[in-house]
Parts: sequence; structure tokens; C-alpha cells
Amino acid sequence: MDTLTSTTERLIKIDEVLHICGLSRSSLYATIQRGEFPTQVKLSKKSSAWLHSEVIA
Repeated sequence: MDTLTSTTERLIKIDEVLHICGLSRSSLYATIQRGEFPTQVKLSKKSSAWLHSEVIA
């Protein structure tokens, strides 16, 4: 296995997170509030994403 591949992390936007989890947007944010789902990473003032590995876990 290539070491670069194993250390590369993907950032995914909310639409992909919702698709992977099968949750609605409001359910996702409620789950985050309860501490049962990883929080998003702020990319800019109006943009955020999640680490793919955390969403899968």
C-alpha cells in the first residue's frame, strides 16, 4: 500500500455527509450537539467540511 494514500485525508461537504449517514440536515446537527457525531472543520467564514475518516468511523 502506498504510504501517501494511507496518510491522505479527504474533506467532505454536508451533502456527502448526509448521503453517507442517511440523516436529515437537522438530525445531523442535533447529533453533533449531543456529541454523538464529529464536528465539522471550518474552512472559511461560510464554508465547512468533515473529515471523511471521522464520518465513516
